[in-house]
Amino acid sequence: MEYGSEFDWLANSPYINGPASGRFVRDEWELYRSGRDALKALARIAGRPGTRVLLPALCCESMILPFTLNGCSVGFYKLKPDLRGDERDVLSKLGSAAILVYIRYFGVRPFTDAFLNEIRCGGRDVTIVEDRTHDIIVPRAAEGFEPDAVLASLRKWAALPEGGMLSTGLGSCREAPDSRFGDMRREAMRMKVRYLKNPEPEVKRDFLDVLHRAEDLLDESGEPAGIMPEYEALLRSIDFESLYAGRRANVLRLKERLEPLRTAGKLRFLSEQPENSTLYFPLLLEQRGEVQRAMAQRNIYCPVIWPEPEAAAGVCPVSHYVTEHMLGLPCDQRYSLQDMDFIADMLTEVLG
Repeated sequence: MEYGSEFDWLANSPYINGPASGRFVRDEWELYRSGRDALKALARIAGRPGTRVLLPALCCESMILPFTLNGCSVGFYKLKPDLRGDERDVLSKLGSAAILVYIRYFGVRPFTDAFLNEIRCGGRDVTIVEDRTHDIIVPRAAEGFEPDAVLASLRKWAALPEGGMLSTGLGSCREAPDSRFGDMRREAMRMKVRYLKNPEPEVKRDFLDVLHRAEDLLDESGEPAGIMPEYEALLRSIDFESLYAGRRANVLRLKERLEPLRTAGKLRFLSEQPENSTLYFPLLLEQRGEVQRAMAQRNIYCPVIWPEPEAAAGVCPVSHYVTEHMLGLPCDQRYSLQDMDFIADMLTEVLG
């Protein structure tokens, strides 16, 4: 068994056509091939050639290209040690016409309503955007501030071949679907099933090659492709309530099992309430690289979120530290509480 790797989730899932089907996808959402396509759409709707885009320094490299492909210039702002945005740094870099993107890292709220309202009402022509990829399926109480746009990658939550969303009252620019990406992703999922049944190195090499070629398709142009109808129908059939309940239970089990390691100073939790995200269980480790390799030797594949973008190098010591020390433990709906116990046991063994 492998933990945390790519997988074919569509063939046998208890969360498809569940009792809560259809409640998750909202009418005001526009659905895209991927989160990157949602970013491209945002760049075209809210920007123009030369528009300044401010991203947090702790972000994925893939968030940059959708803007630059559409003629925007991208800059980065600092974060504080608790992963809140550095408000002074934001104001110094924002200018009078810009797009400001913020991320709620694993449940950590980056800005207060008062600060965001100050930007909105302060005479600046700024489009304020929340990237909810970290917690898009997590129920959230109503808040006082509503951003101009909300976007997310849905593929990361249900291993869908396609799936990104953008919600904005600023307009629409979705292009026609492009079946190549979803078809290649679907084929890679099938190849992974074959590999798990017959773990030969050439089979793994082949499906990884297909995955990489599929990802390259997302960066070939600045046009935002819509989601294929078959994957939209699949997305609308998923019982996200039950899916989230499973993830949250897994996160709470990991939190309980890893508390002794935290008390002993062998690791730190990136978030005090990781159950408010459930994308992964995020840890900070001094020997992150060694731990990641040792876990992989035990078939537990823990991602780094995220490697520091080259363009953001030197901007923020906090984000640089996180990219050097953060590791995400898998906690998704494929796994049981007993699987979480196994992952915790293996991490305890590695750190010991």
